[in-house]
Amino acid sequence: PFGPQDRDALQETLVPLAGRRGYRALVRAVEDAREGVESPGETRTRLLLSRAGFPEPALNLRVRVPSDARTRRLDLAYEDLRVAIEYDGDVHRSRGAWREDQARRDSLESMGWTFRRLTAADIRAPGRFLDALRRTFLRLGADAPAPDAWRGTAGAELSRPRPRPAPHPRPRPRTRPRP
Repeated sequence: PFGPQDRDALQETLVPLAGRRGYRALVRAVEDAREGVESPGETRTRLLLSRAGFPEPALNLRVRVPSDARTRRLDLAYEDLRVAIEYDGDVHRSRGAWREDQARRDSLESMGWTFRRLTAADIRAPGRFLDALRRTFLRLGADAPAPDAWRGTAGAELSRPRPRPAPHPRPRPRTRPRP
């Protein structure tokens, strides 16, 4: 697992790159890294939440369900509020995964947990999801960031998609000069 020692070691390897193109982005990426993350979608969700002004959630929180003696795991969670944030990637579309997710949610909802789910589309356009999460926080009596943190031009910065690499230019066919 990724821990503080790993972050320190990564930062040390970046020192010789100071001043070079992309250095600051690498430093920010190392600072944003967290132990226990299991998918890029979870990382994008966590970064989206913090950029929108929400507190940083716990990652992969394990919750014991007394009724079925199982331990269930939540992608991201605000344990004190019993709010779970679930990133649903395409892997959740299989019949078995969908059924397991439903059973897990049902068990945890019966214990008072509230679920907020999102997909890659919600990360690209997060307004609906963030508005719903804000309403959930307020309903539970918790402080929530103002919506102007993710509306208008502010919203474009939240999901900052990774830039696509420039297409590699195709080599021109070589033509032989005519004699």
